[in-house]
Amino acid sequence: MQAPSPSTKGGHESPRQRFGARRREPSDPLLRAFELLVRARPQAPLVVAAQRRATVADVDALARAASRALGDDQAPPPGAVVGLAAGNGPGFLASLIALRRAGLAALLLDAHAPEAESLRIARALGAAALLRCRMGWPDSAADWARTSIAAGKTGRASEALHLPGIAVVKLTSGSTGTPRGIATPAAALLADDAALTASMGLRPDDRLLTTIPLSHSYGLSSLAVPALARGVPLVVPEESGLFGPFTAAEAMAATVFPTVPAYLDALLRISQAPAWPPSLRLVIAAGAPLGPQTAGGFRARFGLPVHVFYGASECGGICYDREGGAGERGSVGTPVEGVRVSLLPAAPAGNTAEGGDWRAVECASGTVFVEGPAVADGYVPEGDPRLVRGHFVAGDRAAWNQGELVLLGRQDALINIKGKKIDPREVEAVIGQLAGVEEVAVMGVPVPERQCVVLRAVIACRPSRLSAGQVLAWCRGNLAAHKVPRSLILVPEMPRDARGKLDRSSLLALRAPSDGRG
Repeated sequence: MQAPSPSTKGGHESPRQRFGARRREPSDPLLRAFELLVRARPQAPLVVAAQRRATVADVDALARAASRALGDDQAPPPGAVVGLAAGNGPGFLASLIALRRAGLAALLLDAHAPEAESLRIARALGAAALLRCRMGWPDSAADWARTSIAAGKTGRASEALHLPGIAVVKLTSGSTGTPRGIATPAAALLADDAALTASMGLRPDDRLLTTIPLSHSYGLSSLAVPALARGVPLVVPEESGLFGPFTAAEAMAATVFPTVPAYLDALLRISQAPAWPPSLRLVIAAGAPLGPQTAGGFRARFGLPVHVFYGASECGGICYDREGGAGERGSVGTPVEGVRVSLLPAAPAGNTAEGGDWRAVECASGTVFVEGPAVADGYVPEGDPRLVRGHFVAGDRAAWNQGELVLLGRQDALINIKGKKIDPREVEAVIGQLAGVEEVAVMGVPVPERQCVVLRAVIACRPSRLSAGQVLAWCRGNLAAHKVPRSLILVPEMPRDARGKLDRSSLLALRAPSDGRG
């Protein structure tokens, strides 16, 4: 290497029952696509950086090295689940190919998490082993390590998962407590790639700037799958920090930049940003809501629109902003190619939808319901009728506005304050109109000693720009008394996780003098 409407009774079946009778393909279609690349374009660059590169043939050779690391005598049987922890670079691509060649389902884990956490999650989801790649740009089989996971140590009485036909198991976004996986076949990954390629107008000569973790659903669909299935080169920054993507894009002529709103917010907060790399023609934002101020501010500073991308780990892309103004209007665009988006009056809960037809009633606003070939097969280790092969009932509330989808908040996000239901998105919208507020998050915070919940608002603003008293006065003048936050905390910027999402645990852990009052 050089520098259809299925049965809703899935919630009662075991993973073996739900996935054992899957399509019996002669081979993985993602693997077939990569093998075609190996034969047709072995010397084409697949991962590039300023000082090094990996061709298709290099990734193929690394995949064979990773296969040796999996072992022969003690290798898990085909259909088993193996945890995969690998950072951005050819190491991740090679690891995924190696697992698929062995017929193993890759449980995608955070490469930067401690090994103890990776093992805990892998055990909880019935994985047979954990495969770790120690570096993004490995040299040999010695850069991989495999750890076997003994049966019966999952912390519960379930059997090890056996998922024939499943390519990857994604972790649910922002999950807490017991881990939950999303069993996704390769055919769904390729269907999502085809839909996004058509909807986003991606070109054969594009180069994808790679700053999102490839192990996350957004990075998998926007970066890893296009590389493995179509040979689209990934440009990996070698410099950390805010300007690392600029340097990499300039040096390697990247053309498409999938990113998160938090990065765009950070760019707008600095007084002098570097010149926008002329090769970057398309900026895509996903993973968290894109505020109109961020979208408009980016266009004003850099002369480019931000294209909103709305999707879910369970179903891939849902909506996309094709022309680039949806973020400034507060919407997420229109459905991607081949995906049907409906709005239902209420989200079916638990097993109560058994035997029902969720498509029977559609309304102008309600719960997002997605149908299409990119929908995953189901949750593991326990099923849920809201996700069954072919359709997914999301937890988002939304409305149509002139053909575009406008998100209204999570179905399960309502906060109960003294018996009154409060929509945090409403409070966030009101506080966001106060001059000086850059970002706001509203949530319910338990107060154990009083056996109640108080409403908290965490507000990002520049130092000395606002006071808690100013915010409180604004809220009292614009919100009903029960919607006024009792806990106000001002911070210079919001804490975020590796996916660019708000770190809710950190927000809940903050303390303020006003906590528990009222």
